[in-house]
Amino acid sequence: MKKRIIILGTTLAIVSVLCFGFTKWKSNAVTDSNLSNNKDLALESKEIHGPNLKAIPDLYYGVDTRFAAVKKSDVQNATSIYAFLNASEKDQIQHIKSVNLVVIKNNQQSELQAFGTTDLLTDGQMKLLRSMDYFNHFTIRTEFRGKNMETGVIEDKFFGPHVTVVPETQATYADGKEALLQYLKENSLTDMNVIKDDKINAIKISFIISKQGDVTEVKHDAMSTGYTSIDEKFMELIKNIPGKWTPAINDKGEKMEQEFVFTFGPRDRC
Repeated sequence: MKKRIIILGTTLAIVSVLCFGFTKWKSNAVTDSNLSNNKDLALESKEIHGPNLKAIPDLYYGVDTRFAAVKKSDVQNATSIYAFLNASEKDQIQHIKSVNLVVIKNNQQSELQAFGTTDLLTDGQMKLLRSMDYFNHFTIRTEFRGKNMETGVIEDKFFGPHVTVVPETQATYADGKEALLQYLKENSLTDMNVIKDDKINAIKISFIISKQGDVTEVKHDAMSTGYTSIDEKFMELIKNIPGKWTPAINDKGEKMEQEFVFTFGPRDRC
């Protein structure tokens, strides 16, 4: 009897040890499995960037006339300053104090000026406007008393629109303006890696579309990004714009050259 009890007890002890070992093994297996899954999730959620990629600031790319484009016929037929203001600007003016028409040469105000005191252009101002040729530039600085559109308070204000005289039909890029800007963005992207601390300045590059629709006379017009490699890259890209251009046409139906300006820089300063 005692012998049976001893055998039974020994058997139960062995079974208990085996069960404990199996349970511990299973618990460790589950834990290891969970750890393995967690590692996989961590790798999947981690963003991995290439060695040459870095964040770049919000940048502006634009190709347009030097200033706001107004057809030569509209410039020569203008009799009021309102020919050069939009509806919102017109609504703000309550009393005009002065109107100064100034011709712009070499990106600076010249001595060619004509002064007035009402919205109606003086004989001198209209004469100066009618002397404007294609791609001449001018500004009309209008000082007035007007309504602040945010507060409604009447205060001293001014408008100074800058205008470029353009032909009846401007030159156009065959693939469209968006395609042109996309070409400039995509082909300059890797060059932006030299930008340090999000610090970059604006640059302007002018070029001419010839009567034959070719890109000519590419010039570093004004300012610099602060990075020679970026300045040079944009000069190269402008010189090698792919595709075709349709040349500008004047009021006589004749093909003519047209100047455009490429502007690049921080969006909040362009």
